[in-house]
Amino acid sequence: MSVYTGNIVSGLLTFPLIAFAITLPYMVYQYRKFGSIPWLRTLIVYSFVFYMLVAYYMVILPLPENRSAVVPYAAHPQLVPFHFVQLIADSSAASLADPSTWPGLLRNPNVYEAFFNVLLLVPLGMYLRYYFRRTWWQTLLIGFATTLFYETSQVTGLWGLYAHPYRLFDVDDLMLNTLGAMVGFWAVGPAMRVLPDMRLVNMEAREEGLRASVTRRALSFLIDILASQAAAGLLAGVFRMLGAQAAIEAAGGSWDAAVRGIELASLAVLFALVPALTRGQTLGQKLLKLRIVRPDASPARWYQPAARYGLLLLFSWVPFALLSGIVGLDTGRTGEMGALAAFAARHQAGIIWAWLAFMAAWAVSLGVRAVRAAALKRPFVMLNGVLSNTRVMTVEGVELERDRRTVMDVAEVAALERRIAEDGTPLAVLMERAGAAVADEVRAWVPDPSPVVVLAGSGNNGGDGWVCARALAEAGYPVTLVAPDLAERLHAEPARTTALAAFSDAAARDLPLSVLIAPDADVLSDAFEKAGAVVDALLGTGFSGDEVREPYAAWIRAANRRRFEGARGRGRGRHRKRTPERGEHERPRRTLPAKAKGAPFAVAVDVPSGLAAQTGASARPTFAADLTVTMLAFKPGLAGPAAAPWTGAVKLAKLGVDVPALRNELRGNAAGDGAGADAEA
Repeated sequence: MSVYTGNIVSGLLTFPLIAFAITLPYMVYQYRKFGSIPWLRTLIVYSFVFYMLVAYYMVILPLPENRSAVVPYAAHPQLVPFHFVQLIADSSAASLADPSTWPGLLRNPNVYEAFFNVLLLVPLGMYLRYYFRRTWWQTLLIGFATTLFYETSQVTGLWGLYAHPYRLFDVDDLMLNTLGAMVGFWAVGPAMRVLPDMRLVNMEAREEGLRASVTRRALSFLIDILASQAAAGLLAGVFRMLGAQAAIEAAGGSWDAAVRGIELASLAVLFALVPALTRGQTLGQKLLKLRIVRPDASPARWYQPAARYGLLLLFSWVPFALLSGIVGLDTGRTGEMGALAAFAARHQAGIIWAWLAFMAAWAVSLGVRAVRAAALKRPFVMLNGVLSNTRVMTVEGVELERDRRTVMDVAEVAALERRIAEDGTPLAVLMERAGAAVADEVRAWVPDPSPVVVLAGSGNNGGDGWVCARALAEAGYPVTLVAPDLAERLHAEPARTTALAAFSDAAARDLPLSVLIAPDADVLSDAFEKAGAVVDALLGTGFSGDEVREPYAAWIRAANRRRFEGARGRGRGRHRKRTPERGEHERPRRTLPAKAKGAPFAVAVDVPSGLAAQTGASARPTFAADLTVTMLAFKPGLAGPAAAPWTGAVKLAKLGVDVPALRNELRGNAAGDGAGADAEA
């Protein structure tokens, strides 16, 4: 047992070094992939690193005394399966027929060695299922590959570091370690019902990542400073090798002053020239997907990044330059100084204390403003940003803000679609692109092939749903499409043609796509129970009103119940009521109840069904989405704060169309027609 505890202590001693080494790459990776760093994900990642470190120490420690050490028992691999069973039987007097002898097995070294071999990879199986979302067969393969790596490390003398094997290669270890991974996989299953869903953690991280947090901006600034210092140091070293130092000092100059000049030039290049050439991005901001823009998210002028960081340098340098000047005053020569300098010299101590108090108050104010900005989810703006009229935003946030500012009325979008068709891209092609875009989002948020329910209406919004269902089925997702009628009975075009093509294609290729036509409540609820995602393609942008008609209203209520009230097997007394009007999610409100544990990820196509795309008014009932994929342009109803509880995050799918150019053309034509009408009048 002391060997095991010693290995754990070794892990505790070396883990801080490993953690320090991976922190910067980990933060960069998280910011690039998710946009933020959730504390739960970070805790799990670092605990996983610590576990893998300790597990490897369990395998390779203790090390031999020297490279040429020979360990006789490890010279020949043990290749007989279940040899440990024979060892236990030979070393124990226990009998299966006599329970009184069983406790003696616990004192048998072969028993607890086998037990610890199983236990070694139990946490790995838990991590693989819960955090990495691996299936059982993937866990089996990864567990076997991991233990094979361990055993190979032993038989090769730590990959050639030692001349001879110093630990035994044992086929029983391969089996027991792999069994441990599977035990961990099965054991964590019940716990996943109460543990936070990592998919929701990822979703929240991406939503949070649209905002440029203080930590993200500070990290990008740190990367830029380090890059600047590294470049300056390299350049100074090259100049020194070329004899610049000797030449400067021979001419009576100062090499230290020259080095400071190189450092300032490096700062100017990285913080002024590079952003001017990259449309507002320093190297660190490029790495972390940040951009310098104006407050309205429009591109910054070429000189604004230089002004922003020049002011930051000025504000950072001036206080310390003043302090240095005050400290350097000679109090014995006040008669030779000017009035201001003499006053500063006489009150030197008081001024220094005042300076310290001012800097402390400034630091506290920065901290308070940063915390307040994080709590209110507002940007943290510093004085240099205000004076230079710039902000640092995420690349995704800039794009989203610009898209939100190009809102188009529902009638304008319809005119835009007609204009696109005139240019040779028919509505059926846009429908294919729209459905594929929604499917891509479902795959991004629900990475493992979980069952998906697609609610498809009878209009063109339903056509998007048919395309999405087929695309997900092609990717291996078991899809259940719920429709009010058979595809051939749809009246809207191109929804009818698209639905028929998707259905026949799925049938011909034997894709995992099943269709429910006007199902009853129990059948629909059963489909929702198993779903990992629900796609709402019932009502499109043309809906407006106070009530959603049947059967769509019942379908929306069932989806919302599954989202907010959980599965029917949990909370029986509460869920048995089944009265749809009683749920808080039925009443229009600014916030909705918390999402139930294990609820499917909800995606709305173009606009949540029941929400008026033009006004943002919500009908009874309205589909509550985690994500809304809207097509071509933001609609007025999606941009208002009242719609946020229903839309969730809103993502724009441009469908391969240059929307701004066509929008400006349409508005220009409309303005020209209006001017012509005025002239005729």
